[in-house]
Amino acid sequence: MRTSGFGVTVFLLIAVVAFHSGVEAKRTGNTAEHATSQQQAVNVPATSYTAQLIVVEDLAADVNTGSSTITISAKITNISRAFIKGYATVHLISEDGKPLLSYEEELNGGEAFAHGTSVEVEVTAKVRDINKIASVTVDFTRT
Repeated sequence: MRTSGFGVTVFLLIAVVAFHSGVEAKRTGNTAEHATSQQQAVNVPATSYTAQLIVVEDLAADVNTGSSTITISAKITNISRAFIKGYATVHLISEDGKPLLSYEEELNGGEAFAHGTSVEVEVTAKVRDINKIASVTVDFTRT
């Protein structure tokens, strides 16, 4: 039984990387075109980048208030450029942002899956305070 008004939210972490395109010259009179490689290494800011590995699609939650169970289903697609292996963590979150329950589910039977491949995940859980669930998030952990 699908409950209308049940807010399902997927939070994906997206890293934004800013890159400084110019190289500043030191006060010695060097211009950017004539700066030494040592000066360039000092003046180029360090950046970090975290590549997104997966996309969660078709996230759905079926709530059965009579039995206090919820079934979460989703399709997880590998968007990295490599084979990945890992597990999904499903978080049930209350309206005030507190976690009610988290559950880990191994993906693809524990086997790695290729770029562009989608795997299904389905988790059924008994939840004491089922009426307090406001949102569901799915995270991926690489193993």
